[in-house]
Amino acid sequence: MVATTSPTVNPQAELLKCSVPIWPTQLRRYTEMTLPEFPSPNYNVEEMQIEFARHELRGDWEEFIHPSGATYNYNENKRTYAEMNLRTCSDEQLQKLESWIDALRTKIPGNQWFLVVEPMSAEGIEIYPYYCVVPQNHTIAWIEPVNCYLLFQECTAVWDWNHKRLELEAQYWKHVEYFPRGMQVTLQEIRDLRIHLNWCRIEALALEKSTAGSIFWTLEQMKEMADELATAGTHTDLVQHLQIDDQRTEDLASSMGDVSAPCTVICGKLLYMLRHHQYLNHYGQPEARLMRTHSLGERYRDFEKSPFMASVAIAMLWIPFVVLGRLRNFYVDGLVNEVDMRRFIDNFNAQSKSQTTMASVIMAVDASILAIPGLGSLLPTKTMCSISFVLSAYCIIACAVAQHFSHRMRSLDFATYYLQGKMTSFLIVVSIPSLLYLTSLACSIIGFLVGVFTIEFGLSSSAKIGCGLAIIIGTGLVIPLTIVSFGPGLIR
Repeated sequence: MVATTSPTVNPQAELLKCSVPIWPTQLRRYTEMTLPEFPSPNYNVEEMQIEFARHELRGDWEEFIHPSGATYNYNENKRTYAEMNLRTCSDEQLQKLESWIDALRTKIPGNQWFLVVEPMSAEGIEIYPYYCVVPQNHTIAWIEPVNCYLLFQECTAVWDWNHKRLELEAQYWKHVEYFPRGMQVTLQEIRDLRIHLNWCRIEALALEKSTAGSIFWTLEQMKEMADELATAGTHTDLVQHLQIDDQRTEDLASSMGDVSAPCTVICGKLLYMLRHHQYLNHYGQPEARLMRTHSLGERYRDFEKSPFMASVAIAMLWIPFVVLGRLRNFYVDGLVNEVDMRRFIDNFNAQSKSQTTMASVIMAVDASILAIPGLGSLLPTKTMCSISFVLSAYCIIACAVAQHFSHRMRSLDFATYYLQGKMTSFLIVVSIPSLLYLTSLACSIIGFLVGVFTIEFGLSSSAKIGCGLAIIIGTGLVIPLTIVSFGPGLIR
């Protein structure tokens, strides 16, 4: 009888099977609003309890507080950040995590790389989403080949390493923003960042669609950010005063050449934005926002070809399609750019305010027309001006409600909900104030002209001819302007 030998199981290999590659922007703490699990709440404060906040330690793990207030754990001996609640995890879970870290460390060259892990349970099995941080190369990496489609999908043409390297460096700086402990930003990097920000600001002064306009806020806020970088230092007794130019002395870093955690976080956030923009703009496309049009074409063509949408657009004087054209600048399959969304909302609010003012003027004009002897008593004039008056009143109400709706649109979650599944409703809603304004204006004009040209009003023939010529000239001037504004391809 031949004895069979069972294959030996390698514990390290079994642990590494639980590894799941991720990148910083996939960390749950920054993508999901989850609260830590505690046994039971405790709202009591002990008598005369005045000691400082305790520095949480568990073995070699130490808890740190992010400048935003969030907490994270760092093990300096293992050079590892862990996204888990060490207060409630069991000793067995912690020991298994450390065994997994040791197993993964055997695959990492040297001890200079950092490791980030976010343990979680999936169908009763402990898995370890992770990524490695390489400070010397300003990038992240994994111990296995990774399909990074979700990471690179914002750009349709990705095959060159130099191109992909830009997004990986962007993710490195996102890690620096999330975990400033142990990460160093040198004085030279801060100075280079300030120079880059100044270039963005100068470019924005010359170009409306500039880098600053695509990824930053206003020019004033960006200038303030650059000024904050110039004065961001550590403790006053360690600050080294460095003369950058002839006009000011800047406190940039400590005498050791590093900076405080808040400044590290600021630098990480800004450098992530800049590198990500460079990734999107790698092939010289005119601004990153134009890169977002790669998946817009089919969706918007479907809208324009929809019989229902075409009927709605005709009934609403083509206004929904005008709004649809504006949405091309910032909406791509649920990905919404906050800066462009804010610009759209500001323009919409300004338009609503002007329409409110004009509706009030139209109401005053309607009342004046109805008060003209001989003109206001005519049935067509009374009918059209009365309709115009009522529509103007509703236009004012609609503009007030629309401004409240636009205020809610400042929340990206609310905006994405409408732009993803309620696009038709969104187009109709934002078109209502303009529709009411234009129809009330048209009714007022028609009511006045119908009354003026009736025989009962008694206007002389020469006056009627003058009014007719004014109408023809005005219409002839407005039509080419309308064609140029909404259909530049129609004029050659």
